[in-house]
Amino acid sequence: MYNITHAAPAHLAGVKALWELCFPGEAAFADYFFRRLYEPKNALLAVDEQDSPCAMVHLMPHKMVWCGQTVDVSYIYGVGTHPAHRRQGLSRGLMEQALFELHLRGAVFALLIPQEPWLFDFYRAMGFASVFSLPRFADAADKSPASPEDISRLSALYEKHMAERPHLLRNKAHWEQIFEECALSGGGVFFTGEDGYLVLAGKDTVTERLGATPLPPETPFGCARVVTAARAVSIWEAFHKTQLA
Repeated sequence: MYNITHAAPAHLAGVKALWELCFPGEAAFADYFFRRLYEPKNALLAVDEQDSPCAMVHLMPHKMVWCGQTVDVSYIYGVGTHPAHRRQGLSRGLMEQALFELHLRGAVFALLIPQEPWLFDFYRAMGFASVFSLPRFADAADKSPASPEDISRLSALYEKHMAERPHLLRNKAHWEQIFEECALSGGGVFFTGEDGYLVLAGKDTVTERLGATPLPPETPFGCARVVTAARAVSIWEAFHKTQLA
């Protein structure tokens, strides 16, 4: 028998142990996650009769510019089930509860990044569509390292290149997270000339590059799902009426 609940302070040790089981070999990233990103109010757990966490889903709220308006969205992150409790529908149940809660919070979209190719089908069955890709780029011969002291310049480039496209809003804390996550993966942030930059996870995985022309083919990367349909339709209709006026 399982119950779905928000994480409480007493669950912290159990959530950390569950994270280690679900994502082994990532001790440095786990330390970063629980130090910088974890919030009990944004963690949904399936707990057993002893109130021990058996499965988890984490919500990471963001703001996004879409169709000319700033809307609430949320990443769904760190979905995992204890090996002894798998194949009982816990992850699916938590996902359904997470989507319901995001609807109550007024989020327009839910976003996620599947860690394995087969997970695209798993999330597709819950209404998610693959809408983000990792494009391929020619090597940047002129790249130079960026540092947290360059956040103002990076932010200005991001806003310039993304001004006409749907994009997440980023503040200084978001950029600091990018730098820390890149450091943990052995990657980094680099300027490419005066008008662009790239973000590397590891030595050669480009997770973001602005100011360069992508090359085919692209690799599926992230998924999205409408959470609050009425709000999404209203914004979309208003935007397109303005565009056609």
